[in-house]
Amino acid sequence: MSKTSWLRGLTLLLTVCASSAQAAVFSGVWDPKFGAPFVTDLPFGATNNLGWRGTATWDIPDTCLPGGTATVNNAVDCAGGAIVTSAQVEFYNFDLGLDPPTVATLNFNPATMSISDMGFVGGQLAHLTTTSSNFVNPPENLWQFGVAWDVEFSLFFTFNEVGFADGPHLGWRQCHYDRTYATHYDEGGSYCNSGFSNPNNDPDLVPTLHITRVPEPGTLALALFGVLGLASRRVRAAIPSPR
Repeated sequence: MSKTSWLRGLTLLLTVCASSAQAAVFSGVWDPKFGAPFVTDLPFGATNNLGWRGTATWDIPDTCLPGGTATVNNAVDCAGGAIVTSAQVEFYNFDLGLDPPTVATLNFNPATMSISDMGFVGGQLAHLTTTSSNFVNPPENLWQFGVAWDVEFSLFFTFNEVGFADGPHLGWRQCHYDRTYATHYDEGGSYCNSGFSNPNNDPDLVPTLHITRVPEPGTLALALFGVLGLASRRVRAAIPSPR
């Protein structure tokens, strides 16, 4: 392929990328230094040293982004266009100091988490509320942290809800078909113990959510167009002029 053909192909690719940028992508992480989400309600006598750190991404249509500080309702202001695109939690032993290794990873199905309200500060996404994700069983054994093999976890976010801190919350449940262990009954015939991380248990264990906006494809395309222009000038300069 000639240099001219290569440049034309790259130009077309960048044009497509620039024209497809219709949503803002935000990435969130929560600070693991606050430690475990469970204090007294995790079964089997947990030692309270199971920390959890997580990441998530959200796509929000450009048309419903406020210019300043505001609360945006996804259904009313965005026609339901704001979506969760990824959600992950890593467990670790927070007694091991800074940056401890991951002992188990939970990957939640983002399609199971619906966004309702979103809080913006200066045009920057700061908080949001979602429904609870699907339940996931850790792929690794967590008995050392008091987590039985049949304990499952879910993830959800809250914003401006009474009794909750703004940010992510990790839920758990353990279901049995034996009445000896039952505390709740559902129509499916299973009996479940359940709970979730809540500042009512211990305000010091509230995870801090940090959200940043990811550069849009259009912004990246503009930067590459600049590089492309420089490259094309160099190509033209390298081609000898006809005599």
